[in-house]
Amino acid sequence: MQANEFSEPMAINSITFDAVTGTGEETTFYELFVDMGYCAGSELVTVYDTNYMSGSKIRVFETTENITISAASPTIYFDTPFPYNPAEGNLIVDIIWPAGEGEFYSYNFPTAEVSSISGAYDLPEGFAFTDMSHLFLSDALSLEQLTFAGIKASFR
Repeated sequence: MQANEFSEPMAINSITFDAVTGTGEETTFYELFVDMGYCAGSELVTVYDTNYMSGSKIRVFETTENITISAASPTIYFDTPFPYNPAEGNLIVDIIWPAGEGEFYSYNFPTAEVSSISGAYDLPEGFAFTDMSHLFLSDALSLEQLTFAGIKASFR
């Protein structure tokens, strides 16, 4: 997410995906992790960790137990809020599910630059995509579609 989309700092407590309707009631993930941090660039590179500004990566959610998420409004509530300050840089959302099981479908849209990376969780590099999922931050913040062009995410 581009830093210029926000006028002031915020604590990000959750992310919600804009799910495609009719794809099931709920889904269970057997392990799930979410990391967040800052990215200095406006486009992602395929090596996951090189996208993060040094020292900015924070694990905001972690479970090695089964977690069931509503497929109608898939929301991940963080264990630790991420203190996002747009003056620090662009935002990266990194979602990891090592078991590779469980899924839901979210709406996406094309972007002009590489805005998501996807690949196996145990590899340091993924594949670049110019499609981005529709995301909502902190439940209370809904963003217009045009603001999503700069969202930084690496899904692996």
